Amino acid sequence: MAYQHDIFISYRRQELTLEWINNQFIPLLKHHIFDELGRDPQFYVDTQLESGTTWPVSLGSALGASRTIIPLWTKAFPKSKWCSCELGHMLEREKRSGFRTHDKPSGLVFPTIIHDGEKLPIAIATIQKTEIQECYNVRMSKYSPKAEILDDLLKPLGKAIADAINNAPDWKQDWQIEAENSFMQQFYIKDDESTQGQLPKF
Repeated sequence: MAYQHDIFISYRRQELTLEWINNQFIPLLKHHIFDELGRDPQFYVDTQLESGTTWPVSLGSALGASRTIIPLWTKAFPKSKWCSCELGHMLEREKRSGFRTHDKPSGLVFPTIIHDGEKLPIAIATIQKTEIQECYNVRMSKYSPKAEILDDLLKPLGKAIADAINNAPDWKQDWQIEAENSFMQQFYIKDDESTQGQLPKF
């Protein structure tokens, strides 16, 4: 097996947010990445219910087969153990692959703020982020002024992601195995949102 997805979208699962992602965010970002790559990028957006023992395995498998990740940051994002795990795994991959260093200053994680963003964890606070709070409107029209603003804001993000896709490290099966195992462990931990907010360490 090898990479199956170019971009993994990490978000706090909510029906209206998912509609905005599919109807507004992905089409515009896909256009800009296509201009840079010369091909359509492959996105992964999880739409499954957070239940059933096969769900965390498929989620971990998808993350392990993705080149980059876009955490769509909201105040609720760090309260989700799944979002925290997704982000934590990709940050660890960056570290092991030598990213965010003098020789390789770029990375594989592209924090994109759709709400709040004032209290980012230290692990991503120093990473260049894209702020699109004003365009996170689940009722916005495809041709609205906010959509035009979003289009402009996503253009530099599209270039940065295209560069990361072209420079992604060689795929390793360990990424999938580690993500699948840790996600299964998380599945059996009782939810306690009061303890969330810290990224897991691997």
